Amino acid sequence: MAVSCDLTEDPQAQAGRAIVFGDETGLRNFTYSFYDYLPDYGSAHKINTTHDHSAKMSTGTYEQGAYTTSTSTSWSWSAIRNVNYFIQYNTDPNVLESVRNNYTGIARLFRAYLYYDKLVTYGNVPWIDKPLDPTDEDLYKTQDNRDVIIKHIIEDLDYAAANILEDKITPFSNAVNKWTALALKSRICLFEGTFRKYHASGSQYGSQYLQGCTISANELLQEAADAAKKIMDEGPYKLHTGTAYVAGGRGAYRDLFISDDPVTEEVMLAYTQSKDLSVLGEANWYYNSTSYGPHLSMTRAFAKTYLNADGTIYNEKTPAGAYKNFVQETTGRDGRLCQTIRGADYTRKDASGSFIGTATDMSLSLTGYQYTKYVMDDVGYDNGRTNDNDVPLLRYAEVLLNYAEAKAELGSITAEDWSRTIGALRRRAGITGGDLDKLPTVVDTYLQQTFYPNVSDPVILEVRRDRAIELILEGFRLTDLKRWACGKDWETAPWDGVYIPALDTPVDLNGDGSYDVYVTADGNYQKTGQYKSIAMTLNEHQKAVKIADDPAGGYLLEYDMPRKWNDNMYLYPVPENVIQKNDNLKQNPGW
Repeated sequence: MAVSCDLTEDPQAQAGRAIVFGDETGLRNFTYSFYDYLPDYGSAHKINTTHDHSAKMSTGTYEQGAYTTSTSTSWSWSAIRNVNYFIQYNTDPNVLESVRNNYTGIARLFRAYLYYDKLVTYGNVPWIDKPLDPTDEDLYKTQDNRDVIIKHIIEDLDYAAANILEDKITPFSNAVNKWTALALKSRICLFEGTFRKYHASGSQYGSQYLQGCTISANELLQEAADAAKKIMDEGPYKLHTGTAYVAGGRGAYRDLFISDDPVTEEVMLAYTQSKDLSVLGEANWYYNSTSYGPHLSMTRAFAKTYLNADGTIYNEKTPAGAYKNFVQETTGRDGRLCQTIRGADYTRKDASGSFIGTATDMSLSLTGYQYTKYVMDDVGYDNGRTNDNDVPLLRYAEVLLNYAEAKAELGSITAEDWSRTIGALRRRAGITGGDLDKLPTVVDTYLQQTFYPNVSDPVILEVRRDRAIELILEGFRLTDLKRWACGKDWETAPWDGVYIPALDTPVDLNGDGSYDVYVTADGNYQKTGQYKSIAMTLNEHQKAVKIADDPAGGYLLEYDMPRKWNDNMYLYPVPENVIQKNDNLKQNPGW
């Protein structure tokens, strides 16, 4: 079949149409079901774990270049079918037209959201805007090109922005409003505009991806900028800045991710977790347990991209030429660093209720940079599904980043634009100098050579720096690499770790006077050594590399797992069994 047999199935537990579509209560209840398509307690804190700037203890077949058309299974259209069903039958004249249009707007917002996922995943897909029956010829149609898909997505979001009645911040930010539609439009048009710009000549299959497309990259980038600007000028949102950073790893930035209720002035859409509702997340379990999760850990290479607090580029060496230790590395930096990982000043509440200095758990962290972004600072949350902090799914900060990037890619960004977007984010992060109110003019060669070797524009480089830092762990990184045609950089990015002064020697990472790790290659040491409680025995994927130019003769940890990028991986394959059902479908290039 053209899409899937689930396009011809009625929504589960379908009530009579008159009950569903005959009054506002029915419409509201039906549209509540669309929120099930958003990330939930099991995924909101780990939407995507394929990062170039995060090491992990295992990689999947896709990440190893071993994914095939016979193993792919993600082709599903039941959610889109459910939305189409609502849109088609929301026509009861007994309900005020403005009310009907409001809920149709919500439905079209979710259809755009779902089709964006299809666009990112598969590229060309069939556009279906009605529920199909088993005799409908569209069930066996081929894919429409990217122009058709993005044009309809924009139409859906424009309709949603014009017809959704709610234009204020919603309670707990757990319902969409007209600004949600515009924010999604800025996200999606930025994706498609940059995808077209960078794949036109920058990837092996770019000409095939864009075959038949006539909408220009700049047209889409302008749509992204205009949607973001409307929110910035007319919307009710702003950056949350009210909490000063305090030693311990907490401040305005991290408030957004560990608050019991969403910080609604900035968080535009959130997944609500609550002890009272028995809806609990598992971020602590995922990031702080040795028995669960892939031990996702920030790399040293990425940590080095955080600026100093005075706005200067970070240098991993002291003026005397020595490599900085962990305390020096995490002190005096962009405040988002120590609100994202356990820095030297990090504290946690222990079992007795006291906040104490807590170093990286080197039995868990692969690199020494242990994430804290979604993690509650209380050991009582660590061993199960216990998190009651709400998880942001859409933030005003992203809108600012979308605007800055779209304008930078168009070549029309101004100093005022910069100050209002990247400058504002850096000010919130405690950065007091550098290019806060003027456009950057100097290329950071480290950032360029390590992550974006094909970018020479200092403005675009700096926008990418802040996008990666601000949105880390929020599900954007792999999609960003795909749209920038930077997939190969994911394969080659270093998965390196903290500086270790010496092997077989106890190390006090956070400078509190207690030893935190003893790195050894001796597998028997943990059983017999004096420091066995903190021993880190290097496994087959880990190594300590001696630094040739370190006066102290120190080491850097490195972690290596199989990673392979082929250019066909910019799109997933259409599953083989789906093409067998409908031979009008074409396989994606390279599969």
